[in-house]
Amino acid sequence: MTSAESKWDARRAETTRRLRRCALELTRDQGLDGWTMDDLADAAEVSRRTVFNYFDSKVAVVLGPDHEIGPELRETFVAGGPTGSLVADIVQVAAALMQDETADIDLVQLGRSVVLGDPQLLGIVHQRFEAKMLESTELVLAREGEQYGAERAALLIRLIATIFDSALLRLDPDDPRSLADSLDEAVADAVAVLTD
Repeated sequence: MTSAESKWDARRAETTRRLRRCALELTRDQGLDGWTMDDLADAAEVSRRTVFNYFDSKVAVVLGPDHEIGPELRETFVAGGPTGSLVADIVQVAAALMQDETADIDLVQLGRSVVLGDPQLLGIVHQRFEAKMLESTELVLAREGEQYGAERAALLIRLIATIFDSALLRLDPDDPRSLADSLDEAVADAVAVLTD
């Protein structure tokens, strides 16, 4: 990657974060239906065209990308990797998908509170989650075999999602812990709770 490409990528990432932060703040203050993409452009100090170059809808900018597991990561997981432990591998896949999203802890926390405070967004997030549940359950069954059981696989994914949410809640902008450290701590606490 050239220096110019690196600068462009950094500028694109910063614009994306600024748009998301402004959209979240507008939603927090006015509700999802209380602002327009023109309002977002004004708040982020960019053109309307720039907004639409980055995001195609208000929901997309507020919630951010719907993360997809790439073919290489999918293949590694189904083959029993990257560590050989099902739970650890699910956690690693989730962390890899969310790595860019969790770089700005304040933005993560703002997004979480906005979604929880807006029934419309909560419904959309629930729909996204259910779709990811089905996809993740199928991946677990592809890896472990049908004998593992769809209900058991779905329960595992829901538990990991809860652990992941707990890890996100533990993150603090003033604490240098990484998402990986927070996830390790949340997994250890979950194991302790489930084995009491």
